[in-house]
Amino acid sequence: MRRLLTFWNLLGLAVFALGAMVYWQSPGYPVSSALPLPSEETLAASSLPTILYLPNPPQGLRKETRTLELAPGDTPESKILATWAETLQAPKPRALYRLGKLFVVDLPGDFALGLDASQEALRLYSLAYTLLSTFPQAQEVRFLVEGEPKPGLAHLDLSQPFRLP
Repeated sequence: MRRLLTFWNLLGLAVFALGAMVYWQSPGYPVSSALPLPSEETLAASSLPTILYLPNPPQGLRKETRTLELAPGDTPESKILATWAETLQAPKPRALYRLGKLFVVDLPGDFALGLDASQEALRLYSLAYTLLSTFPQAQEVRFLVEGEPKPGLAHLDLSQPFRLP
């Protein structure tokens, strides 16, 4: 039978006892019973300052500033698209994707239905300028039609990105 009281066993027991003593002597961290308050960033995230560019023929686009309230679960992108479509009484874009400094907007097939060339241009520029002015981190907007890149809509060339002047 092996011996239990060897040098290595006694050394291990001494290290364990020293560690336990240091642990028991150390002050514990006080635990707060107060609930954390929401930060100002969280409160500020519930509102979205928006600059809408609305078609105003024959002058071009009219700039309108609004503050949108975000409900729980709303994203700023979906809220701005819904507000823009509701204000213009236009078909709502299907989706908005961020790719770095580029926004990609997926338009429905009937987006320009019944519009002449100038009305179509005003509608597309209105959407692009609204997105670019509301989200300054973006620099350009590209459009897809029904999820696919198209060379154009009814009258307007979509092969080049739209940028603020």
